[in-house]
Amino acid sequence: MKLRKIFTILLTTFALEALFSNTSVIVNAANNNSDESVIKNAPKLSKWGYILNVKFSARPILVGANNYRKMINNPFFKSANTISPKKIKNIKFKVVKIMVFKKGINGTPEYLITSKNHKYNAWTPNAGLQYYGIHSKSIQRIIKPLKRIKERDLRVLNKKTTLKSDISGRKRINRNKHDFNLAVKAAKKLKGKQRQFALSFLQQMKQEDGIRNVMQEKQNNILLWCIN
Repeated sequence: MKLRKIFTILLTTFALEALFSNTSVIVNAANNNSDESVIKNAPKLSKWGYILNVKFSARPILVGANNYRKMINNPFFKSANTISPKKIKNIKFKVVKIMVFKKGINGTPEYLITSKNHKYNAWTPNAGLQYYGIHSKSIQRIIKPLKRIKERDLRVLNKKTTLKSDISGRKRINRNKHDFNLAVKAAKKLKGKQRQFALSFLQQMKQEDGIRNVMQEKQNNILLWCIN
C-alpha cells in the first residue's frame, strides 16, 4: 500500500509539472510583446471560412500544422519551412485570430490566417489579404462605389481639397451615401453565400458609421479590405 501511495504521488507530481510547464510556454509565447499587444479570437471573421487569398504577407508564410500550433499564440515564431505568396495565390485562407495593440499604442492589427488542414499559415495585416472573388464583375460592382467613398475621404484627410462643402462633410457624406446605396444594390443581385457575405459587411459598415468615415472602420470588415 505504501509503495502504491508513493507511486501515485510521484505520478501526480509529474503530471502537474507537465501541465504548468505547457501552460507557461503558451503564456510566454503569447507575451513576447505583451506590453504592447493582445491576441484575441476573431469569431466574426472566422465564421466565413476559407474566403481569402494572400497578395503578400508582412511575415513569412509557414508550412505545416506543427508550425501552425506554435504560431497560434506567438506571432513572432520563426521556421525555415516557408513558402512564397506567389506560389499559393489561389489557395484560400480563413482568419483565426487577431493581434491588436493596446490603447495608446499605434500599430496595425495583424491576423493569423490558415489554409485547410493548416497547410499554410501566416500572421499579416489585412493589407495583404483580399476576398477570393474580388476580380469577378459582380463583386467589382460593389467595390467600385466603395473605392469612390475611400478616395473622397482621403482627399479630406490629406487636405487635398479646399472646398468648404467637402471639408464640412455634408456634401461628401451625401455622395458617400449615394455610392453606398449603389454598392447595396449590386450586392442584392448576388446569390447564395456571396450575397450573404456582401450584405452582411455592408450592413456592418453602415452600423459602424463607415459611410461617414470608411477609413476608420476597416479592421473587422473583409469587404473593406478589398478597397486597399
